[in-house]
Amino acid sequence: MSPSLYSYSPLPMMSCLRESNLRDSRLWLVFLLCLLVVGLLVSLIIFAVKANSKGCKDGLRAQQECQNQTDHLQHQLTVAQEVLQRTKAQYTVCNQTVENLRDSLEMEKTQSQKQLKKLQGEIKRLNQKLQEASEEAERLRSSGEQQSTPAASAAPALRASCSLQSWSWASMPC
Repeated sequence: MSPSLYSYSPLPMMSCLRESNLRDSRLWLVFLLCLLVVGLLVSLIIFAVKANSKGCKDGLRAQQECQNQTDHLQHQLTVAQEVLQRTKAQYTVCNQTVENLRDSLEMEKTQSQKQLKKLQGEIKRLNQKLQEASEEAERLRSSGEQQSTPAASAAPALRASCSLQSWSWASMPC
């Protein structure tokens, strides 16, 4: 056998292929990265154009107006709720005052009824006293007619009658 001049070693060939594959894969990676950057730039440009479009600006303005309206309505609602709370508090105070006045009126009514009964009893007593005084005056007159003039015997009955007629509800202490 003859010595081979070809000294073929699989390693250098593999290393050559590996370097070639590595270079190709780096190129592909760079290409994909460039493609990705270009895609992102195009997307960014499209977004910027749409974001600055009239429709987008109008939509943003409408959204801000809606937000302002919502804030204003929220403020009005808060104020209305505060007014409602104050009104409820006043309602509670008024109800308590009405209850207190009603209780006071009932107490006053009861005291007035007691005083009225007392005064009615006093009137009955005074009427009875007047009746007794009239009877006494009549008795004295009839016995006095026989002894004196009629004008003198009518004087005590007349005085008692006048004193009773001058009495009125206005003269009663409350």
